[in-house]
Amino acid sequence: MSKKEGYSRKGIFGNINHYDASGRKVGESRPGILGGMNHYDEKGKKTGHSNHGILGGWNHYDD
Repeated sequence: MSKKEGYSRKGIFGNINHYDASGRKVGESRPGILGGMNHYDEKGKKTGHSNHGILGGWNHYDD
């Protein structure tokens, strides 16, 4: 059986909240203007973004 490292849940307004294995919020992803997602840490500092890839996947970038 594998150890649970953390999880994510949909929030209101299209955001996704990220939690560690203890249930402490460690970040958030919010929809971007052009359909991607902007990623933030638990203090609200932007850490990166993701955009849809050409073949249907996602491309992830650090700030």
